[in-house]
Amino acid sequence: MEQYIGFGISFLFAAILSIFWVRGIDYMKKNHPDYKGEDFLNWGDESAPWETEKKDDKKSDSKSNK
Repeated sequence: MEQYIGFGISFLFAAILSIFWVRGIDYMKKNHPDYKGEDFLNWGDESAPWETEKKDDKKSDSKSNK
């Protein structure tokens, strides 16, 4: 009997999560139809923003140490 409760809670959680996920996708499609998600994780760029920040930090650190 306890396993049915666990499965039921898991299924309920997955259903609620799925509903919110689909509503979010629908919202983006209706309100931002031109958004393609290309800026997500900066695909196509040669360096990620966090890598350029590290390089900039190293340059500024080396100048301040002199």
